[in-house]
Amino acid sequence: MPLTFHIVYVPGSVDYLLPFVDSLLHWSPYAFRLVSNGCSPAEQRLMRGYCRSDSRLEYLALPTVEPLYHTHVLNYLQAICREDAFCFIDSDIFACGPFLENLESLRLEYAGVFAGAPFWLLPEDQVVPTHVNIATGEHSYTHVGLPLGTSFFAVYDNRLLTDFIRSTGLGFQICDWVNLPPWLQIWCAERGMAGYWFDTGKALNLGLQAHGCNLVVLDSPNLFHLGGISFIAKRRYFDMQKSRALLLGGLYYRARELYISLRRRMRNDPVFRSARLPFLRRRRRYGPYFADLLEAEMNGRQPPPLPAEEHPLIRRQAQFATEEIPRLLRHFVSQRVLWEKDDRGESAA
Repeated sequence: MPLTFHIVYVPGSVDYLLPFVDSLLHWSPYAFRLVSNGCSPAEQRLMRGYCRSDSRLEYLALPTVEPLYHTHVLNYLQAICREDAFCFIDSDIFACGPFLENLESLRLEYAGVFAGAPFWLLPEDQVVPTHVNIATGEHSYTHVGLPLGTSFFAVYDNRLLTDFIRSTGLGFQICDWVNLPPWLQIWCAERGMAGYWFDTGKALNLGLQAHGCNLVVLDSPNLFHLGGISFIAKRRYFDMQKSRALLLGGLYYRARELYISLRRRMRNDPVFRSARLPFLRRRRRYGPYFADLLEAEMNGRQPPPLPAEEHPLIRRQAQFATEEIPRLLRHFVSQRVLWEKDDRGESAA
């Protein structure tokens, strides 16, 4: 049986990101379970229809109307997973070649295999700096080289993971220092991480290592991760639903952003502190750009200009994605016509 990866979709993201699955199917032998996290009825119909078009696709709707936090989604999916491996991949990742073809052999050696860093992250960005005590989603390693894993692309030994979660109560949740179990506080403090805040799954991955498990983070250049698109798509979707796209709505949205930013600054919370990390500027640059590009391509509008970029490698990768995304979307639309026609024929019969 091939590995089955969960791909979670939030409202507003399905039309734009579902086309990426074609590339994953084309360049891998894996299966994919498309998960609706509070998506609209129309989006769910699209997901179900797409899943009927390929035997390696499966549809799952979470029992919720409103989208759940990603940490809760991962905990739920892992709790109901009955496969030997618990796997997931972000919905804004597409493949541009064969990827991680040696996963089966890696699973024999590691309890967790991780990949899929956003293209705008440099290797040095993925290491927690010594002057901060925050392990964000973008960080793959501690400053002493311990793997933190990622929530972008993951393959866990599910039997081992289930036993660990049941025995410790530690899942994919975000953890402040005071919320860590004492045994993990001691283990982290001995490795220079006293007082840390840990983003989704980081405490879980450190806890696995404290129990003697081996984890590995890999570089997979044929997995292209845009980074942050689901969050932007969901926010825009709900803003549009509440008519905030109008002028008055825009003023309200800006005021809300300023209020949230001020509150975080006053509390000096982890989100505010992490905003000072240098790579966050690139996330804020490329997230909206690619969200705008996807919207423009799907709606037949003029694409936005490519942002200026000082780093040559990131500039080349951004240019590549800018050219590749329209091809992925056009291919999906052409195939969608065929399987929707087949669906109508089956319904009529």
